[in-house]
Amino acid sequence: MAADKSTITFDVADCKVYPLTADTGSSLTYGSAIDVPGIQEVTVEANFVTAEIKGDGGKVLAKKGKVDRLNFSATYSELSLDVLATIFGGSVTASGTGSSESAEYEFTGQSLPYFKVEFLVDDIEAGLEEIVMVLDKCQVTGGTIMGGSTDNFGQPSFDAEAILTNNGGAFGRVTFNESGAGLSA
Repeated sequence: MAADKSTITFDVADCKVYPLTADTGSSLTYGSAIDVPGIQEVTVEANFVTAEIKGDGGKVLAKKGKVDRLNFSATYSELSLDVLATIFGGSVTASGTGSSESAEYEFTGQSLPYFKVEFLVDDIEAGLEEIVMVLDKCQVTGGTIMGGSTDNFGQPSFDAEAILTNNGGAFGRVTFNESGAGLSA
């Protein structure tokens, strides 16, 4: 049977980020998967660059366009120091023992790192088990680290741009799986 090529999607089920440790001409290497806890919403949009040339009387003679990056955004439920360290760079430090134990992520103003994003949608139509979207080389461009108000939950979010990799790859890919493969480990 031929694989499905279209479906209706509903409800993102999982999202992970992976620190990009190497992007060479031959391969991409990533660190361990970091769960984005309580993923609520994801969006991927193409960023278009277009140009046109006009002739006499303002008539459009030719038009060119291309996608130069994919824009990603995510909203999730739980503030995660490991997610912050992956998308902003740096590390989480733990100190103390017992009831005086603490964990801390420090914002240092360093250069922003690259990372991979993967997310899974598993409530879909057709004969599919799941859809997995992968964005290979992203960098954070915005979002909300922490918010809160009376009688409401705070929901962290982040925006990122996926760019082309150095190994001649793509921005990413979307895969329709007829059997559940899940996200990368």
